[in-house]
Amino acid sequence: MSYMTDADRLGSSGTDERRRWSIILAGGNGNRLSEFTRLFYDHDRPKQYCAFVGTRSMLQHTYDRTVQMTDPKRIITIVSGRHLPFVREQLRGDADRSVLVQPYCRETAASILLGLSTIQHQDPTSVTAIFPSDHFILDERKFAQYVRSATEYTEQHPEKLVLLGVRPDREDHGYGCIEIGEQDRTAERYPLYTVRSFAEKPARSLSGEYLWNTFVIIGRTGTLMQTILRCIPELHTAFDRYRRVHGRQESWHALNALYERIPSINFSSAVLEKVPSRLCVMDISDVGWNDWGEAHRIHEDVFRYDLRLNGAVPVETEAA
Repeated sequence: MSYMTDADRLGSSGTDERRRWSIILAGGNGNRLSEFTRLFYDHDRPKQYCAFVGTRSMLQHTYDRTVQMTDPKRIITIVSGRHLPFVREQLRGDADRSVLVQPYCRETAASILLGLSTIQHQDPTSVTAIFPSDHFILDERKFAQYVRSATEYTEQHPEKLVLLGVRPDREDHGYGCIEIGEQDRTAERYPLYTVRSFAEKPARSLSGEYLWNTFVIIGRTGTLMQTILRCIPELHTAFDRYRRVHGRQESWHALNALYERIPSINFSSAVLEKVPSRLCVMDISDVGWNDWGEAHRIHEDVFRYDLRLNGAVPVETEAA
């Protein structure tokens, strides 16, 4: 695998790409899709480790997208200990060396804080992009352009966090909703909007103009850490012991003890809903994005883009 030269590391705005990190979230159990994944495999396998179309799993697709934007040495993949056989099967070389193992699954807030704590220890002035590992993206090249533009914006506006959103094209209450405000005229390349409010999986459609949340988040590592401290200080404080011993021999024991006592907290509900004034959102509707956390969404994209599901799904299931 090739690495970037020093010249390559400078983005179009002249910023240093050596300050840019990525976190891939792959620690979930994928329970909502477990019945569907059993059609493809003869055992329970979390969705991120499944190859529904083609030969690569969703985690492998996510890593391959991320490596277009971030040096492999600065990509951290968060997994759960019980999934290590799948991780070893699918991530090798640089990807395998950057895996962080959680003792248990404790929802998205803990996963994000674990990744951020590691990055901040190594590079306090960095910018971090957060990517879920269960997304379908048709136009990966354009998606990368959006992420780079959002990264440049946060480098120029360090107090802001950028979310990537898509315009709803159907009724689906399984997405977080971002009510958009005024367009930010300081964003040069792609339209960026202020956020009036954020609602994690609202029970009904909102009346204002809104985008679905992709849960791709870009911001200064320090700003993300400060926002977590403000919104869930008890979780931030719980990680203090781990941060003090990070990189030492006892760090795994500290992490295990930490995960035994911390609660499961959803990052969107606990953090994003509470800080709309700190958020802005970029509309990426034209990349062909979907969250493949539900079987019906996979089928939608299979028929919409004329994809071919791998051969384990019965015909009647595909036609449903």
